[in-house]
Amino acid sequence: MSLDTENVIKKFEAVCADPYGTARAAAAGGAKVAGHMCTYTPEELLHAAGYLPVRILGWSDTTQRADGLLQAYACSLARAALELALSGQLDFLNLMVFSHTCDTIQNLTDIWQRNVSGMNHLVLATPVNVRGEDSIAFYKRELERARGCLETFGSRFDDAVIEDSMRLYARHREAMRRLYALRQANPERLSVRQMLSVVLSSFLVRKEDHLAWLGDLIATIEKMPDAPATKRPRILVVGSVCQTGDYLGTIEDAGCFVADDDLCTGSRAFATVADAGTNPLDALARRYLARKPCPAKHAPGHDIGASLRTAVQQAQADGVVFLFTKFCDPWAFDYPYIHDTLEEAGVPSLLVEIEQHVPASEQYKTRVEAFAEMLGAVKG
Repeated sequence: MSLDTENVIKKFEAVCADPYGTARAAAAGGAKVAGHMCTYTPEELLHAAGYLPVRILGWSDTTQRADGLLQAYACSLARAALELALSGQLDFLNLMVFSHTCDTIQNLTDIWQRNVSGMNHLVLATPVNVRGEDSIAFYKRELERARGCLETFGSRFDDAVIEDSMRLYARHREAMRRLYALRQANPERLSVRQMLSVVLSSFLVRKEDHLAWLGDLIATIEKMPDAPATKRPRILVVGSVCQTGDYLGTIEDAGCFVADDDLCTGSRAFATVADAGTNPLDALARRYLARKPCPAKHAPGHDIGASLRTAVQQAQADGVVFLFTKFCDPWAFDYPYIHDTLEEAGVPSLLVEIEQHVPASEQYKTRVEAFAEMLGAVKG
């Protein structure tokens, strides 16, 4: 790691040290801020409407207030995010957007609207079946309705403004894919903790700013010489959300490299390229539904096991760590098939359940270290 890279990465790490500080400061300066919880949320539309889109991931030390409104078996992502709202820590939001994904988030929508005041509320019914022209037509109508709501909350904005936002977000996704490719080719260029800070900060600041920082980081990394070949095993991390660097960092501390991920706080947020359509909202509908589907969605013909086998091959991974949020039913339903598919292909894997709002436990570290040792990890 060069001194130049460390200096560039500090901008991303500073954002993650105070996740909502940038948004709070923007709101204090008169900016409109829109919160959301899912990568199916059409941020381009929020950006075009003049909002700073911010992903709410639930950095909270407790869920005491939320536990009075949500069942104990609701996932920690939902409980911690609701805790932030109930405790007034999200009072800088002008708008909260819920894009229907899993049952927990759909239930959280109503609870949030009834118990959190001071902000507008918008629900987007993202179709469960994400393939086919009927699904695209349905989602396009939802986006049209959302646009109408946003204009009611603020002022009208035309198609040209949406297209400008789409181009910005497309450039940002392209830059993130470039960074992923550089790191996959040589993980020593950037630790996984640093990579996660880049990813998480992208959900928390203006895309214009983050894109500029990315340009500096990519240019710096591209100047770095390739590191010598290493015997460290390469790991693919799979799951939904990961908002704590130690969960991924522990894997590298144990002597492995996290060569790639399949996380919605990771590569899945930036994977889809196309924005083609007859008009901006048609293009947005097609892009969001064409992405690799979340386990809460159904895409006829998509084989999640085969998809992950391909990801393992592309990352040249020696093993897979499933980082599952406790009580996440969609991933729990898919896991047995995924495990069997990888086992048939001879790919070792480890399943660990985590709570998003608490640090990595000693038990987690022990299990990861044992898996790394089995793979022949080399520390140092």
